[in-house]
Amino acid sequence: MNTSVVSAGDLVFEYVKPSPDWLRGVSLFSELSDKDIACFQDASQIRTYKKGKILYIEEEPAEYFYVINTGWIKLFHTMPDGDEVILDMLTTGHMVGENAIFEQNLHTSSAQIVEDTQLLTIPSKILKEQICLHPALALGMLSSMFLHHRNHYHMLALNAMQSAPQRVASFLLRLCPPNIKKGTTFYLPYDKTLIADTLGMKGATFSRALNILRHEIDLNIHDTRVDVSSVEQLIKFVHGSVAAKYMPKKPGPRA
Repeated sequence: MNTSVVSAGDLVFEYVKPSPDWLRGVSLFSELSDKDIACFQDASQIRTYKKGKILYIEEEPAEYFYVINTGWIKLFHTMPDGDEVILDMLTTGHMVGENAIFEQNLHTSSAQIVEDTQLLTIPSKILKEQICLHPALALGMLSSMFLHHRNHYHMLALNAMQSAPQRVASFLLRLCPPNIKKGTTFYLPYDKTLIADTLGMKGATFSRALNILRHEIDLNIHDTRVDVSSVEQLIKFVHGSVAAKYMPKKPGPRA
């Protein structure tokens, strides 16, 4: 890959040209011909953004479409009174800004980088041209969007039925390494205030929920480090004893 570093006040600090093999690793492009891959390679870049960067604003024209390679992005609405409503948190493998392709080329939400993030950046114009030439590309996008939204709505429904401690436990469970039921250690992906906002609770409620979890499942959090003595106990707390024995762990999100 060809790399160029840019010193800029807008928090973008690196541009990288993706290789054909790198693009083929993105499921959306995995079935394209060498010629079509070359078209996307010529037009796209891998860009790295620092925490805090506003990627785009709701209802502004979409210039780019993105796929997250590493990091986290917050999707949100800004209410008339200025308050933010978090719609989703996206990480590795997720598409970002894809809704605009099907919504008169206008972004349907705002997006902000919440941790340093590396994105595959593709001009929307090129993507639209290729969709016209390859309808399977549009079907692939729609399939990824449907899968993500189905999982997202499932989580919303689950959260509506859970107590605050269970919601926090569900969030932590999704961060645990797959197929582990004994003790494990991992790190929070972003700050606790944002986690509380994402789960729809105040900071004090979030803190109380963590205190309950510390006593119920022997969980310890220091800064961003999380130590769980038993993932099985965490599963039981969220889903019950039967689930702890039979429930398979879900894989991470992919585009």
